[in-house]
Amino acid sequence: MRRDCDDLGEVIVSATRSAFEGRVPERCLLELPVSTSVANWRRAFDSGAFDGKAQSLFVAESGPSGVVGFVLVGGPTTGTFVDETVAACFPAELVSLHVAPKWQRDGVGRRLVRAAAEWLVTFRTETLAVRVLEQNPNRAFYERLGAEEVGSQPYDWAGFATKEIIYGWRDISVLRGAADS
Repeated sequence: MRRDCDDLGEVIVSATRSAFEGRVPERCLLELPVSTSVANWRRAFDSGAFDGKAQSLFVAESGPSGVVGFVLVGGPTTGTFVDETVAACFPAELVSLHVAPKWQRDGVGRRLVRAAAEWLVTFRTETLAVRVLEQNPNRAFYERLGAEEVGSQPYDWAGFATKEIIYGWRDISVLRGAADS
């Protein structure tokens, strides 16, 4: 999958810009150019970060279009969540979910979340959390998948003070059917 770094870099940057343009200061959107994202992906692959033990990366592809989306899932959440109670209740996190703008609302995100839930079941994990910036218009996506708001924490994005809303699923079995709903 290291060969997909260029596509992964493009997906994360285009999806972020599409979601947040006009909702956050422009400096936030310029903070991560595609070239930096690609370099970050290469470093992550070279380090063995996606070993399938602590975390796993699932990619959605569409023939000649290449990578159209991805989900990164894993744990532990201790140190990620400021609230230790939330971290204890939700030891696994949907770290990142991005779908290229032209592929959104086509079931790609649901299928990726389902793949993540299936992987988590192998670790006997029953709960899952995701951090979503308050300005993110895709918060409704997680709510439609049955996530409940379980907390929030401050977040600084390139000097822009905002907050992350933490959503959680107390039973990920609802996600294992996500692609079917």
